[in-house]
Amino acid sequence: MPESPFDALLSRVRQIDGFLLGCIIDASTGTVLGSAQDQQDLSLPVAAAGATDLANVISLMAAGLAANGGLEDVIITLSGHYHLIRQFSPAPKLRFLLLVVLDREQANLAMALRELRDFDLGAAVRPDPALPGHPRGV
Repeated sequence: MPESPFDALLSRVRQIDGFLLGCIIDASTGTVLGSAQDQQDLSLPVAAAGATDLANVISLMAAGLAANGGLEDVIITLSGHYHLIRQFSPAPKLRFLLLVVLDREQANLAMALRELRDFDLGAAVRPDPALPGHPRGV
């Protein structure tokens, strides 16, 4: 069976040092579209819902402050983990989030951010025209 664009992107994300969890989320609904996980005790639905809420709140805050530009990254540092949220739009009216959770002891935060920014996320995930929000979709 051919690999989906989400699987291809997540296999690249999985190579980041300290990788524990990665998922691609529809930013408008919080739906997990693809995921990869090396540690089973992390709750994927909770992580996805939290990432979606944070990204939406920060986007609203930036708009309210008349900040120029849109959301790029959200970085959360916890005692044992880094949570990185990167927003991308592979097509008009589609907004996805890439959530990556890293083990803080094994990860290099600066390198992880650079790797995520170097991924051409929009090109890596070509949306299915049947997806809601796609210009030719439902």
